Amino acid sequence: MSLLKLILIGCAVLSATLVAQTSTSQINGTVRDASGAVIPDAAVTARNEQTGVSYKQNTTSSGLFAFAAVPVGTYTVSAEAKGFRTTRKSAQELVVNTPLTVDLSLEVGQTTETVEVTGEATLVQTQTASVGNVVTERAIRDLPLNGRNPLALLALEPGVVQRSSGAAGSGIHINGSRDRAFNVTIDGIEANESTVPNPMSNLYRLTPDNVQEYRVTTNNATAEEGRNSGASVNVATRSGTNQIHGTVLSSSATRL
Repeated sequence: MSLLKLILIGCAVLSATLVAQTSTSQINGTVRDASGAVIPDAAVTARNEQTGVSYKQNTTSSGLFAFAAVPVGTYTVSAEAKGFRTTRKSAQELVVNTPLTVDLSLEVGQTTETVEVTGEATLVQTQTASVGNVVTERAIRDLPLNGRNPLALLALEPGVVQRSSGAAGSGIHINGSRDRAFNVTIDGIEANESTVPNPMSNLYRLTPDNVQEYRVTTNNATAEEGRNSGASVNVATRSGTNQIHGTVLSSSATRL
């Protein structure tokens, strides 16, 4: 294989990895025993509760694990090691572009015994210093949308000022930025239109039926998304699950 082909393949793999960083998220944590000592080489599994897809890896010598570029959804995270009971945490909500930390503590016992952990309080996000908010599927589904555009909910974000359509520089402005100072990605792919840059125009043909959720970063963006001075909008489209479901619309596009 020529050197040029190897370079092209390497660039394609690298670009795919970078793209995934803004359309998915990450699950990480530490596995410890009851005394607080780390457990190396513990088998950790993260299972998507909607699709049944599982991701597996072993902890490092420091007891750490990290599942990078994982699709958003609800996960069950479990860990097992020789001489310890299996510990499982269910209903762990992973949202777009927001790392989730799940620390697991193993008790001495047989691996055939399982400890179920539920009802834990949500931890404060300490992975990044970015300022932003995740617009969830429930908000997109239940709140009124002008033209069924999920990005209309951008107008409700802190620091947003919306101007009338007849004014110069119309659209929405975040923290004093121009109405075109946005960077929009859909499943990690850049989706910006230079002639109509404001996302409220919905040139992307997004609807409540094809959007799972999206994250709006308004300040102190990370390196993956820090391109424009206004907001970074990372949209994750909806994927299938193991259950049959759908949406029925009337001729006036009203959900029934």
